[in-house]
Amino acid sequence: MSAGGAAHNRRRPAPALLFSALLLLLVLATSAPHADFGRPATGTDDGMDLLRSASAASRVTAFGGVQAVSARSGGALVTEHAEVVHRPGEGTGYAEIAGRSTVKAGGLVVNASAPSLRPDGRILDALERNYHVTRSGSGTAADRTAKVVEARRRDGAVAGRFWIDERTSLPLRREIYGAAGEVTHSIRFVDLAVGTGAEPLPPVSGESGLWGSALTPRERTRLTEQGWTLPEQLSWNLPLVDARSSHGPDGPVVHLAYSDGLSVVSVFVQRGRLSPKSVGTTSGMRPVIENGGTIYVDDSGESRRMWESGGFVYTVLTDAPPTITGTVVEALPGPDGSGFWARVWRGFERLGSHIGDVAGR
Repeated sequence: MSAGGAAHNRRRPAPALLFSALLLLLVLATSAPHADFGRPATGTDDGMDLLRSASAASRVTAFGGVQAVSARSGGALVTEHAEVVHRPGEGTGYAEIAGRSTVKAGGLVVNASAPSLRPDGRILDALERNYHVTRSGSGTAADRTAKVVEARRRDGAVAGRFWIDERTSLPLRREIYGAAGEVTHSIRFVDLAVGTGAEPLPPVSGESGLWGSALTPRERTRLTEQGWTLPEQLSWNLPLVDARSSHGPDGPVVHLAYSDGLSVVSVFVQRGRLSPKSVGTTSGMRPVIENGGTIYVDDSGESRRMWESGGFVYTVLTDAPPTITGTVVEALPGPDGSGFWARVWRGFERLGSHIGDVAGR
């Protein structure tokens, strides 16, 4: 089997029922390592009740509007806009969004989910464990009065900030900050209509709904016994919050979601090998030699890493900075040294050694 690379496309409207796969979610707080970065923050969390109310309101309140989604790419914030409509009991529809990543995996097309301000209960549990979550006065978002909640790291630096509508408890805006206090990612409503007057859900077409089916702990254990690597935790602050599986022409593809409370890192695992043809033609990806193996890398906007190891292909999708992405990659099996580009690199090394020997004669 050949697992293809990622290609940029436009997101089709889709019900967003899997909250943990949403892109509250593919956004980690951008931060360089601190002295206290490897430990959770302490203190009384008096802002969690507002966020849990926002989670509940997001499920039971009908609304529609336009969201602005900004992410740092190449040192600058790049902004896209999306139309979003939520209907209780029906789901959430997103209009097309340019620039989201797609990974062809064993004949399947796996999309990073559309952006969302909606917090999931498991995500909020992780947020409470890892950050000091406090109320921080009031502000405005989408021309509405909002209550502000901050998530702080152990050293006191603000990692994330949330704006919750004072009237409806709907989440209106979220910002993620780097170590220097810069905005690294934000999602905000620029226009919002609440209630039954909002537009109906967009018609469903093409790929939609949940990606695959949920994997139970017993099913994950069975796969692990068959040689699959499906970690319960990638690091101290990135536990597994969701696991799903789908079947392609060449067998199952597993999607693992890990959250620090502010976001989710997506990891896709499948049996197979990467060929130079399938990955080399992937838009924006380049081979990087690490520890004698080949990792295919793309850091333009949403970061992607693909590599093969022990008969499996691993794909990581995240908006995390290199320091966090590196931690994620290190927690998974390292790349094989038998990849195409690794062999080419070793060929150049042998050629250079031979030239050196000749020159020294």
